[in-house]
Amino acid sequence: MNIKEYLKKAQNSDNIFEFQIFKSLFKETLKMEGGNKLHKIKEDSGGWTIWGIAYNKNKNVFYNFEDFKDTTKEEAEAFAFFEYYMKIRADLVPYETKLMYFDMAYNIGTSRAIKIAQKLLRLEPDGIIGKNTISYLTALNEKDLYESRKTFYYKLAKQKENLRKFLKGWLNRTNYIFTTKY
Repeated sequence: MNIKEYLKKAQNSDNIFEFQIFKSLFKETLKMEGGNKLHKIKEDSGGWTIWGIAYNKNKNVFYNFEDFKDTTKEEAEAFAFFEYYMKIRADLVPYETKLMYFDMAYNIGTSRAIKIAQKLLRLEPDGIIGKNTISYLTALNEKDLYESRKTFYYKLAKQKENLRKFLKGWLNRTNYIFTTKY
């Protein structure tokens, strides 16, 4: 699916109410992602990024790099809603947990975010949202996600020396998300 098709899908979705909730969350995440500024950070495997969408990891939704550079906020919102928020089933977690869970997935990837959630819920951490995970997601809470997310970043920085320079920013982002009321 091309990036432009995500917007059409969002406009015709049965999840319009959830999409409206998501838009307020995405606004907060964008404060940490650089918004509409096209940027590339050395040693970030995502390469060029706009609206928090990494080109290297999402080339399949763009016709070319020019198409990527022309991504609108509305297109990015719709893409993030379907490929991150709904993929991790953030619609099922308590309201006060939605931002932490979504932002974590947007920052570290859906599979990792799901595995962290599954560990907290005492489920097998396979990174897949199945029946068991769905039935327990309502028990996920923000404080536990916050602590687990920080632990993940500390471990990552310890394991990969070239990523240590990102630790302060990751922790700042996590703290910002934890203290944000939307």
